[in-house]
Amino acid sequence: MTAIDELKLGLIRQVFPPSQRPDIPAKLREEFERTGLIGAIKPGQTVVITSGSRGIECMVEVISSLVGMVKEVGANPFILPAMGSHGGGTTEGQMEVLKHLGQSEQSMGAPFITSYHPTVIGKVFGYLPLSVDANALPGKADHVILVGRVKEHTEFIGPIESGLLKMAVVGLGRVEGATLMHKAAVKHTYYQTIINMAKVIFEKAPILGGVALIDDHRNVLRHLEVVPVDKIVDREPELFIESQKTKPKLPWDKLDVLLVDEMGKDISGSGLDTKVVGRIMNIYEKEPERPKITRLVTFRMTHTGGGNALGLGLNDYVTKELFDSVVSSMTDLNATVAVSPEKGRCPLVRANVREALKGALDTVGPFEPDNLEMAWIPNTKDLEFIAVSPALYERAKGDQNLERLSEPLPLPFDAKNDFIHFSDWVAARR
Repeated sequence: MTAIDELKLGLIRQVFPPSQRPDIPAKLREEFERTGLIGAIKPGQTVVITSGSRGIECMVEVISSLVGMVKEVGANPFILPAMGSHGGGTTEGQMEVLKHLGQSEQSMGAPFITSYHPTVIGKVFGYLPLSVDANALPGKADHVILVGRVKEHTEFIGPIESGLLKMAVVGLGRVEGATLMHKAAVKHTYYQTIINMAKVIFEKAPILGGVALIDDHRNVLRHLEVVPVDKIVDREPELFIESQKTKPKLPWDKLDVLLVDEMGKDISGSGLDTKVVGRIMNIYEKEPERPKITRLVTFRMTHTGGGNALGLGLNDYVTKELFDSVVSSMTDLNATVAVSPEKGRCPLVRANVREALKGALDTVGPFEPDNLEMAWIPNTKDLEFIAVSPALYERAKGDQNLERLSEPLPLPFDAKNDFIHFSDWVAARR
């Protein structure tokens, strides 16, 4: 019997506090009336609404409700694919990404903008030309409404990270905006770059305001707030602090081995949430202090990520199944635009999960099956249910934040020496 055959996994659940999902149509209406922004939209005007590439559970309902409100006042809504270089940076590729996320003219109730015309609107730091899609500028749009989730960013640590400001910079700037943001950050930091780019865009683009979304621990909307454009710079840091209360995270500060069922751009900008795995891997940004994970292994790519494997380099080992699903051109473009070739590098590739896990165990240092600290998660976004080794299962005993659901059993290998899908494994044990 090998060391792998002696390993076991039990099932635990993180005990998350309850949260109430708002009634989205009612809350949107309340917020637009509270801020007075709905009164600024006049009949016949063109209103551009942004939509990004993340798998946000409420996005279709938020945007379709927003579209309905705009139509009620007699204005004409259009949806702008706002996602930087994702989808290969092309309108066709980005439309395909949105299609995979359930976003279509039928589901959203409004047509999508299918052209891209980068237009220089000014300079950042006095010398860097800043471009925005002409579709979001006067002459094409009377109003722009940003829609974005406020959360941690995968590339840096700061007082603001991912949210409405980034949606203005990368969303309205599209490929050119994403490229400038990442390049300028090398010299000026992400925080300063995003703030300075956003301020120029707010002066030149007819942005009415933004719809800020915050998820709970289960990735379900818990807070929706409309922020007028002149309040975004001051309000977003406060919303970011609020978002930290329910950010996804592992319940341990260190692990010997972390196994991830799947990665992809629809899960995180870096395929794997860098703050969850404790590896930013960015030469001009500091690494997270925790968690410390000795070996990271990922099994598969999501089907909706388009083969974009940014974040591949965060891993120590991956399976051949994952490697074969990588689209090199997509990954190269995203890694280059993000000025992060490190995250596009190829880790060691093994034939299947058994061989990838063997590589991790061979390089993790001395251990016994009973003291190995190993966890298996579905992805870095959904962390309510976690499979854990006996050592972690024992540590969960008496922890009010963890519930033990199923005693450790042998590893769930299939006939090909891969793991069965995490969701199927959990379903069999609940």
